[in-house]
Amino acid sequence: MKKTSLLFGEFTQYDRKFITAENGLEPEKVTSVAFEGETLYIASADGVFEYTDGKIKKTSLKASKLFTRNGTLYAAIGNSLAEIKKGKAKKIADFDSPVVDISIALDGSFWLITENMLYLLKDGVFEEVVDLPEDTVCLAAHDNKAKYAETVYVGSTVEGLMSLKGKRRHWAELLPNVTGVASKKINCLAVDGLGHLWVGTDNGLNIYDGKNYWFNGNEFYSVPDGSFNDMFFTPNGNKYFATNTGIITLIEGKISYYSFGAWLMHPTVTNISVSDKGTIAAVTPRGISVIIPLCMTLEQKADHYDEYAVKYFTRNEGYQVDRCLKKYGDMESGVLYNSDNDGLFTGLYCASQCFRYAVTGDEKAKANAKRAVEAMIKLTEVTGKPGFTARATRYTDDEFFGQGNREEWHVCEDNPECEWLGETSSDEMTGHYFAYGVYYDLVADEKEKEKIAKVVKTITDHIIENNFHLCDVDGIPTTWANWEPDLLNNDDRWYYERGTNSLEILSFLKTTYHVTGDEKYNKVFDMLIKDHHYAMNCIQYKCEDGHVAHIDDQLDFTNIYNLITYTDNNAHKEIFKMGLTHHWAYERVERSPFFNIVYGSLTNNTCDIEEAAKSLSEMNLDFIRWPVYNSYRKDIVWDTEQEAEGIPPQLKYPVEYSSRALVNYDGNQFICDSGSEEFVNINSKEVNRTSTLPGTGADGKGTIMPYVYLLPYWMGRYHGLLGD
Repeated sequence: MKKTSLLFGEFTQYDRKFITAENGLEPEKVTSVAFEGETLYIASADGVFEYTDGKIKKTSLKASKLFTRNGTLYAAIGNSLAEIKKGKAKKIADFDSPVVDISIALDGSFWLITENMLYLLKDGVFEEVVDLPEDTVCLAAHDNKAKYAETVYVGSTVEGLMSLKGKRRHWAELLPNVTGVASKKINCLAVDGLGHLWVGTDNGLNIYDGKNYWFNGNEFYSVPDGSFNDMFFTPNGNKYFATNTGIITLIEGKISYYSFGAWLMHPTVTNISVSDKGTIAAVTPRGISVIIPLCMTLEQKADHYDEYAVKYFTRNEGYQVDRCLKKYGDMESGVLYNSDNDGLFTGLYCASQCFRYAVTGDEKAKANAKRAVEAMIKLTEVTGKPGFTARATRYTDDEFFGQGNREEWHVCEDNPECEWLGETSSDEMTGHYFAYGVYYDLVADEKEKEKIAKVVKTITDHIIENNFHLCDVDGIPTTWANWEPDLLNNDDRWYYERGTNSLEILSFLKTTYHVTGDEKYNKVFDMLIKDHHYAMNCIQYKCEDGHVAHIDDQLDFTNIYNLITYTDNNAHKEIFKMGLTHHWAYERVERSPFFNIVYGSLTNNTCDIEEAAKSLSEMNLDFIRWPVYNSYRKDIVWDTEQEAEGIPPQLKYPVEYSSRALVNYDGNQFICDSGSEEFVNINSKEVNRTSTLPGTGADGKGTIMPYVYLLPYWMGRYHGLLGD
């Protein structure tokens, strides 16, 4: 059956830069930001700074506050209002006290407030209108009605929301006890294109129709209740809000979040501005975030990650490993250490480049795949024991060479400058067999096929000869590489591994038969099914666990790919597809690109390909494991099923990838807050603030590897599930 390809097309991908003290700007002195075109101006107690193309410089300007209104940049300079053009100020008017805010109404009328007076621009002159309430901080005007002027509003942090009223102009109070306004502390105001007044308070957001109808923030889908400090509306109707819990945007009717970690140095945003092209500038106590919209396709994003993987994540002979950052959020400060799973993750990356090469014919993809597969083969050759594969290698110039558990680290017999790590797990072998099969099919020439067949045969023979174990150089089976029928089927201590490990060995055997053509491996395969019910073990191989244990999920979806691909017997395939379908249905809530695309590539069933593509589009460009802060959100649902096992609550439905604690496909996607414990009480409202599963590494100094994007994307392209 022919699959339908999803053409996801272009989408908006956001990137981000931080402006901090390292850029010569003291964040605590910043008062406001505003754009002139795509140039950002920053008002500070130290002067006005100009930021463009990633570079910042101090100007000769002085301003207490900056405003972008209808595409024009204005500045409050002492008691004067000026227009800024290309870094130069042109004074418009002088007043008796400092300028606080300006508003250009829907009819074009120009209104301004100083610390004590409301002004209206008439015939080029600002005329006094009426005195202001105490501590007035914001202004919003609908139009200039000559008779009553009810559609001009000001907000005070002490006296609340006021509306201009009457021929004898005065302020009508709109108080919380008699109207729908959320609080008497008003922080920001704006009028939208329909004339509705949007009111930001210390207790949430309101919309007012100007008469007697209020839309309360509590009724607003997923908008938090905390402090709204500033807002910016663009001519096309897009809305941006600065809150004590990050940035909220309302675009195309959809609310999106940009919170502490990947997007902000601190959750509290005090001021916000947006350029003509949609670049967001947000002021926080620790620095300014510049969030830049980019127009991308999924393939262009893949190109970015393909280069990224080579530049930042490729170690020694070609192993893909996590990058450890010495400095918060700085990829250039990163170093590459070996892991316990160099073979697994290198195999997953290798497969991504095989699929890429099959789709594009790009010689770079072929070279990447070849380098990775050669590195993996070396892990088996380096141990000196036929078929036994190392976890990792390292050399004398590595920082920790000669350290670690010396029972498991071994010096190479023929190269004392190299040592290898034993105690190899079943996880490692999953990566090896998966990559060997895909490379054999899509990239290898005849000579390489012979080499792969030889190494795969050697590993599989080792497993079979050692009663379905990996047996280390000390003669002892390793802890986790167990596929022995008696243990898996009859020892309760292996209950949770029964399905996964049965799936693994069947997949290994079919892969070995595929690359060698030796019927010996089919016979062992049949024996495990007929005599030890390994196929039945795979009918429902996933143990439902309250979405707490995830390490086997990635392994299962990887192993099932080769198993079903290389199984000819339809009766066997249907059994394996039962297990796959059960597993995918259970994990479907994660919106995992990898899980969805594996399921779609192996069945003709619906695989939520749109959700997979959406998740790919949401992934951040840097793949840094930033802290995350989501517990303030009203759209989250808590799952307390795990509490019976003594585990803190976690999310019932993971948030979007751009707000998740980034983990590999063997990690927990249901984490709510991580690395943000200092901020969890920042909102005045009482919500469940439990940070789930400590030790997730979401601290701005770790990364995840680009295979997380590259493998599902290129696999989806290869199988015709994705068309762009």
